Amino acid sequence: MSMVIIDLAKQLTDSSISGKDFTARFFKLWRSERDSGILGRDDKSLGRCLSLMFGLVDSFTDGPKDHPAELTENELKQEISKLLSSYGYI
Repeated sequence: MSMVIIDLAKQLTDSSISGKDFTARFFKLWRSERDSGILGRDDKSLGRCLSLMFGLVDSFTDGPKDHPAELTENELKQEISKLLSSYGYI
């Protein structure tokens, strides 16, 4: 069921939503799926992809970078796109 999060990530990569909207919706979906147990039922590959995605999303900044590890919207899009591609989702 976590394919909803993958679909949301695809919306970010095709610029249908902003980085700010994506991160807000991502964390809302993540919490909902975590609390309902859906995340725990995902296959290992999807679970790993979502775990890595969580780290990327957590590094997003909607303003100037205060730390080199933070990701701007364009950097987040690039990293999410690479991640989705490496797991065969795009």
